[in-house]
Amino acid sequence: MSSTPARSSPSPFTHEDGEGKPVCVFCASSPGADAMYATAAASVGAALADAHIPVVYGGGRRGLMGVVSHAALEAGGRVHGVLPRALMARAAESTPVPSRDANPAHAANAKSAEGIGKDLLADNYDGRLTMEVVGGMHERKAKMAQLSTGGFVVLPGGYGTLEELLEMVTWNQIGMHSLPVIVLNMNNFYSPLRTLFEGAVASGFIKAENLSLLRIIDLPSEGNTNAARAAEWGPAAVEALRQWSLPNGAGYGFKWDDVKPADLGLKASA
Repeated sequence: MSSTPARSSPSPFTHEDGEGKPVCVFCASSPGADAMYATAAASVGAALADAHIPVVYGGGRRGLMGVVSHAALEAGGRVHGVLPRALMARAAESTPVPSRDANPAHAANAKSAEGIGKDLLADNYDGRLTMEVVGGMHERKAKMAQLSTGGFVVLPGGYGTLEELLEMVTWNQIGMHSLPVIVLNMNNFYSPLRTLFEGAVASGFIKAENLSLLRIIDLPSEGNTNAARAAEWGPAAVEALRQWSLPNGAGYGFKWDDVKPADLGLKASA
């Protein structure tokens, strides 16, 4: 199945004085069954804005995606959404954003079909919200990765979020980039994934050094499941981005810029 390729466009970020490298947030287009997810997601958006880190995300206005983007904008940050054309025609309810002082138990848990919402572009926050429409899901992911020179923060999500996470880890492994991949273990959501990776090491399918190609972040003192501490996830994400480094021996060290079609027995395209 073919899709319309994304048009080349300049970066929406101006890199003004004090502005950090853009970071992509991968997360769900639904809010989850526990209200603490929305509260934690809001803290991530606000913390990135407070740290002057622009946010790249999937362009929706519902679920955790909508919460992160709205919280970043409300905190004065810059946000760029990358949206497949197919979702432009599909409206959806937005998920209200918990305030920084909100009781997590009162966070909204609205559910509706994924879509942008008809009011998504009604307010561009004085130019701090920009949107880009691409032809399909592959273009969406490639564009998000291209823009996100500061790395990736991963919140709970479904198949799409997991696929995005694993591809960015794989790109670290094969040397297509060397960027932070920060996974926030809210409510111990990613503990089974950590166990899976550790099992893959024990079974000989992942090198032990390559567990460092991502960081699964926990709050101290068993705070992962504590709804009263959900607002700590944002600062934890920013700190993990700042502390990121890849140790020697991680990944395969491929040099993609050095590969020529002839090296692969292929003819160069015209």
